[in-house]
Amino acid sequence: MSLFGALASRYRCRRLQTRFALHVILLVAVLFALVIPAVLLIQESVILGTARDQGLRLVNIFAFASVQAVVADDFLALRQTVNSLGRERDVRYAMVLDLDGRVLIHSRVNETGRLYSDPLTRHALAVSTPAYQETHTRQGEVLYDFAAPVLVLNQRRAVARIGISIADDLALIRRTKNTILGLGLVTLVGGLVWAQAQTRRLTRPIRALVGGAAALARGNLAHRIPVTRHDEIGELAGAFNQMAESLRVRFEIDRELSSTLNLETVLETLVRHAERLCSADLAFLAYRDRDTPAVKIAACAGTRGAAIRNWTIRPGEGAAGRVLAAGRVATIPPPAPTTEPEEARVMAEEGLRTVALAPIRLQQSCVGVLAAGRRTHGAFGAEAVETLQRLGDQAAVAISNALAYREIALLNRTLEARVAERTRQLSEANAALEVSHRKLQELDQLKSDFVSNVSHELRTPLTAIRMSVDNLLDGVVGEVTPTLQRYLTKVQNNTDRLVRLIGDLLDLSRIEAGRIELHRTTVDLTEIIQEVADSLRPMALEKGLELSLLPSPEPFLVFADRDKLQQILINLTANALKFTPSGGSVNISTRAHTSDDGPPVGRSDGTEAPGMPNGRPAEPPNLRGFVEVSVADTGEGIPPGQLDAIFDKFHQVRGENRSKAQGTGLGLTIAKSLIELHGGQIRAESEPGKGSRFIFTLPTAAAAVPDDRGSEP
Repeated sequence: MSLFGALASRYRCRRLQTRFALHVILLVAVLFALVIPAVLLIQESVILGTARDQGLRLVNIFAFASVQAVVADDFLALRQTVNSLGRERDVRYAMVLDLDGRVLIHSRVNETGRLYSDPLTRHALAVSTPAYQETHTRQGEVLYDFAAPVLVLNQRRAVARIGISIADDLALIRRTKNTILGLGLVTLVGGLVWAQAQTRRLTRPIRALVGGAAALARGNLAHRIPVTRHDEIGELAGAFNQMAESLRVRFEIDRELSSTLNLETVLETLVRHAERLCSADLAFLAYRDRDTPAVKIAACAGTRGAAIRNWTIRPGEGAAGRVLAAGRVATIPPPAPTTEPEEARVMAEEGLRTVALAPIRLQQSCVGVLAAGRRTHGAFGAEAVETLQRLGDQAAVAISNALAYREIALLNRTLEARVAERTRQLSEANAALEVSHRKLQELDQLKSDFVSNVSHELRTPLTAIRMSVDNLLDGVVGEVTPTLQRYLTKVQNNTDRLVRLIGDLLDLSRIEAGRIELHRTTVDLTEIIQEVADSLRPMALEKGLELSLLPSPEPFLVFADRDKLQQILINLTANALKFTPSGGSVNISTRAHTSDDGPPVGRSDGTEAPGMPNGRPAEPPNLRGFVEVSVADTGEGIPPGQLDAIFDKFHQVRGENRSKAQGTGLGLTIAKSLIELHGGQIRAESEPGKGSRFIFTLPTAAAAVPDDRGSEP
């Protein structure tokens, strides 16, 4: 904020009295800033100009008086002339110089014979007119130095010079300045006193208004301000009192209306207040509660009989109908008596001479009429009509609230019944779900037991088949022809596949049943990765793949089950080798998490693993104290629509280059379950055509806290 803005902000925060005083100060300051410098400047110019004119006349007279003495070389006469000038009050010196600038005669004897070569002397020797300059003595006195040539027959014979002090003139200027400043100070003080008196006179009733407004804000609607003036401030106080009275009345009406939401009670309250506030003999309210054009009398006060209670008002018929149709206030009369028969009959039976009618507008439509009538002559004043209109507006709000309450009550009853019915249905459904859940649990247990028993029963004959096939391939029963070897190899491969499937099913059933145990110890992850790589390298060489490791220079000590960890790595690595075409590569890398954020997942040296897109993948949070293992390949990748389902049981990825399913579809499921049992996480990243990467985490030995048995179920 600028300096001007800061000052303006502080000015707006001042009281009126202070601001008025500031206005007076500013006015006097501006007056003095404009007038005083101009007056002083004019005075100084006049005084100094007069001094210069007098000096020029005096030096001319001095030069003229010195002509005869200079011609006659009468130094005695020159001395007398110089001495007479030197005795003048403001003349500080007088002298006569020859054409070489040497002093012939000086009022101070010690100056005689001195040579002057100053600009004023040279100017006087060169021209025929007098000149002057302002000089300052060593004592600090300001002088006007005048010089005029001594002319004899228009020939310069000498120079006459006098020095006149203007100290008295400057002193006069200073006295004038001090006088004006004193008058300005007196004016300023007087203005402030006057401003203080006037602001007190003006702000006293304003403070009373402020106090009244504060009292109203605190809820004191009975507070009134004494009206002691007859000017605009007095009118403001009267208007304030009227506003306070109006607020009090409206508050009382609102309090009565808010005390009940019964529509009939609300209407009776409005009619009663309309009769009282409008000084009426009769008041009534007509309201349309249904979607019908006509309205009927809903409440009335001061009525003599049943004529008005049975009156039906139709839009456009009579004064009341015009109010209902147009939504504007109307009176009867003026401008003319009513011509509608029913309306005239009601007014005649009730003895009404004048009626004021105000519309009740609800949601941009007129739904009723509030009216007040008198049995005496005299039209309703503007104040009474305005009061009736305000009551009409309050009636609209009150009716709206009452209708809303009615609808809410009906809705609550309906909702309570529906909630009760839905609660009963939910209870029945919950009971059925509980029964179904128990049955599903029983079926799941039977399934697990069945899979476990069948797997055990299948292992024995499969083992016997495998041993028999091995004996046949070894030639125990005779020579093995190429054809026979081909068929026996197929039997051997399928037997191995069945053995793996049975093993996966057994592992899955133990995991789902919660019967698998982890025998966790501190193991070297780098060593296990090397063992797995050595065991799978023949498979990689057979497919023409590169299986590379990027081990850490230091051992990664993790708290894990060694066998299960080998199973995890074998499943992930074998899966990568299986789906990577010839010429590709599979990479296994590790890195430790020292904080929640780190370098991109990939090689231990910070570079990316082959086959993965640029950029840092999303990481699970809170990985401090974990080691991360990545198995990446350059295979065909996983389609985006299947990436979220690859860890599901029996899920097998289908692609353009995957002619048929390979494996059991349980390897990734088992690996994920074993990793989570270790307290780790696994995720997959893939880009079709570039490869896939499986990343899992394990707790380090330093971060893990084993239980007392050294194992975790």
